[in-house]
Amino acid sequence: MKRSYIFIGGFLIFILIITIVGSNIVTGNTSIKKEKDILSVQSNKEVYFNGYGYSLDNPNVIINPYGNSPLTGIAMFETSDYSEVSISVNGDINYTFGKNKHHIIPIYGLYADYDNTIVLRSENKEKVINIKTDKLPDDFGEVLCDGNYSFYNGNYPYASDINGNVRWYLNKKYYGDITVYKDNIIIGNDSYTEDNHSTGIYRMNFLGKVYGEYLLNNVYYGNSIYDDGNIYALSKNIVMIDSQTGTISNLGKNDNYSYINVINGNVIVGKEDKFYSVKDKKFSEVESSEKSNIYSFYDGISEYKIVKGVRYGKLTTTNKYDKDISIIKYDKYDGKDINIKMDVNRISIYNNTGKEVYLILDKLFDKRIYEVKDTKYVNLNGLKGKYTIYYRIDGKVYKTDYYIEV
Repeated sequence: MKRSYIFIGGFLIFILIITIVGSNIVTGNTSIKKEKDILSVQSNKEVYFNGYGYSLDNPNVIINPYGNSPLTGIAMFETSDYSEVSISVNGDINYTFGKNKHHIIPIYGLYADYDNTIVLRSENKEKVINIKTDKLPDDFGEVLCDGNYSFYNGNYPYASDINGNVRWYLNKKYYGDITVYKDNIIIGNDSYTEDNHSTGIYRMNFLGKVYGEYLLNNVYYGNSIYDDGNIYALSKNIVMIDSQTGTISNLGKNDNYSYINVINGNVIVGKEDKFYSVKDKKFSEVESSEKSNIYSFYDGISEYKIVKGVRYGKLTTTNKYDKDISIIKYDKYDGKDINIKMDVNRISIYNNTGKEVYLILDKLFDKRIYEVKDTKYVNLNGLKGKYTIYYRIDGKVYKTDYYIEV
């Protein structure tokens, strides 16, 4: 009897060792490298956000500090006492910050392709800073104007002043409506689905700093509002996201609504010129509701404080192809018509062959197969270890020289 237990125990240990070792053995030579995570990138940039040893006469000025908001900057310096700092941007944007000794002053509202004038005042001193900016991107598109300052998401998210001049924009393309609360921006992230929605929501500031990324269990449809620390958004359901914890609450089914707002604590959704109040997953029709797109750059905000960006939630496990494909016989793949890359959340596969393609990820005891039409996104959730990459193209199996590691 003891020999049986010893044999069974030894066999289980052997299987465990084989599984652990096998999950890290691949036959590909080249790893698909993960793209840089935006949260890590911005943390690396913040190392240089330092005002110590600088003065109002000689501030540390960084233009476009996070690399994605070209018409912004920060000025950093110390004052001898706890002092207020006033800022004037091109003469028409003016604001006074509360008392501090170590100052990180955000600069908002620059013009594009212009020699901007910024005036800082503190302790009866004045410093004039000139900032030359680049022109707008060639594909920027039409600039709308609905007041001073109105926010839109066209080819790029942007804000225009009453004269139709762009005074702020992000140089990457983000999804859906843009909502502003003080210096918080709520907008869909730049990670798209195969149906051209996005996988979640960013809470950012005007400088382009991502405070939080909120990944949804299903897609984000691009309509949201920020109120009292919560993000209300339209997904397959109407959801409320706690911006500090990422906790998602389901408020009710999304019946093709295209509008969401919060008025006096009441969640309002709308479609086809009809509006409904949502409470306890019940809907009652209400009067029409309007949501303003006019905000201020400096709306009761404090000086800039560096806080760590956080990602909340996980994407769901991607459904696999339900039939097996043998990889015992294969040819070597040398083609360039299938591109694959990986970020912190998922694998992206782009099929430019015009043919039927299947992606095969293989490791010991774990083979994953996915059908790839034009574009396929495979979420990393559920994957662990190293996987050799194979393709089946028009019924023929090919082994690549690449592997992924999760």
